[in-house]
Amino acid sequence: MQVYLLGALLFFAALAVFVFQNTFMVTVHFINWTSPDVSLAVVVLIAACAGALVTFMVDSIRFFKIAKNTKELTSMNKKLQRELNSLQSEKQSRVSKDKRTEKKVEPDPQVNPEEQKPN
Repeated sequence: MQVYLLGALLFFAALAVFVFQNTFMVTVHFINWTSPDVSLAVVVLIAACAGALVTFMVDSIRFFKIAKNTKELTSMNKKLQRELNSLQSEKQSRVSKDKRTEKKVEPDPQVNPEEQKPN
């Protein structure tokens, strides 16, 4: 951000020098339109402002696309977080259910190998 600010400051300083050194009158021709005599400084200032406006509009479009993408990703993240929480709670309930089932099942009595006699 500071680099852009420095660049803009240098641009406007150069523009100011140009405006003060070129004060003579010019006629601007654009397609079929011809302007009355205007100062070259005014023409340059209008062109600089038009360029800044176009740059702002292009950057605004890019910003809105990024904001839309961020909103979609945030929404998807929330949805996936809810799904993850649901799956974790389901897993937890299954684990606790399995533990309760294990406690209810009686283990087979262990037969001591010495007690078994061969036929």
